Amino acid sequence: MIALDKTIKLVLRYVVIFLFCVLALLLLGNVLLRLTNDLARFFSSHNLESLAVAVKTLVPFTSFHWLDEIVELSISALTFYGAAMVWAYAGHFSVGDWISKRLKGRFSRVFYKALISSISVAFLAIFFWFSLQLCLNTTELSTVFQIPKYVMYSSMPIASFIMLCYSLKDLISILLNKEN
Repeated sequence: MIALDKTIKLVLRYVVIFLFCVLALLLLGNVLLRLTNDLARFFSSHNLESLAVAVKTLVPFTSFHWLDEIVELSISALTFYGAAMVWAYAGHFSVGDWISKRLKGRFSRVFYKALISSISVAFLAIFFWFSLQLCLNTTELSTVFQIPKYVMYSSMPIASFIMLCYSLKDLISILLNKEN
């Protein structure tokens, strides 16, 4: 189980880093494309047509008409896989830590943590179910690349399943008194 845990965390970490890099490169490419378009317009407006033609020859396209699809895919995946990564590392903000320290008695602390963990499990189970249904029932395709929308939506059930597994592990460890 420890090896699986480490593998999941490592895969999530590299997926999040990759998606962040994709978004950064898309942003950089879009900015550079706009700058070259502005430069070509500048040359044209100052009667330097030969330079404008040279810029347009070096960069033969004027827009990334497909940019929105890749950004949508990357942002949604980054959001959900990033949340799953933070969940796996137990790095998310938790008011429960502050409250549980103020409760008197071991039973009340364990009960409180089990209650919060149960609510998380219930929410993630519902989220997993409905996001899985969304993926399985969608038939739409993206406009430019014709990517099935279930590919774009797939990060939701995958990430929620990972978070659900970690929440169940936490709940079991609380109920078995392996955590204070």
